[in-house]
Amino acid sequence: MRLIIDQSLEYKEVEITIKCGLMDAHLENLIAQIRLYSFSITGKKEGRSYIIRFEDVFYIESIDDKTFVYCEKEIFECELKLYELEHQLLATSFVRISKSCIINTTKVSNVRALLNGKFEAELTNKEKVIINRHYVQSFKQKFNT
Repeated sequence: MRLIIDQSLEYKEVEITIKCGLMDAHLENLIAQIRLYSFSITGKKEGRSYIIRFEDVFYIESIDDKTFVYCEKEIFECELKLYELEHQLLATSFVRISKSCIINTTKVSNVRALLNGKFEAELTNKEKVIINRHYVQSFKQKFNT
């Protein structure tokens, strides 16, 4: 693989072009990470609004009709519904793991099987989340790419 970077103050935005023979899982994973770079959402905490880059998000959870965005050490409330965020994140490393949770698979350090077909994912910040058995297959597809 060759990487060519053409830097100039004349360019107003970043443009990425990928030239390849066939797409493989590693290239698809790279593209998913590039897509995350351009996405952000607004989160609120203690009356203030913050711009949160999706690459900094560990998981997103819906509790009592409120959506919370979990980063490494902070939690923000988001006005978007979980299904709206899931739709925005379709072609990225995010995947739904339960009725109320979407996880960023790049933040998963390890996974272990539990009883009843469920899995437990440990994140890089040592937090643990449960993957419901109905979502295990889609999680495996995203996590193994």
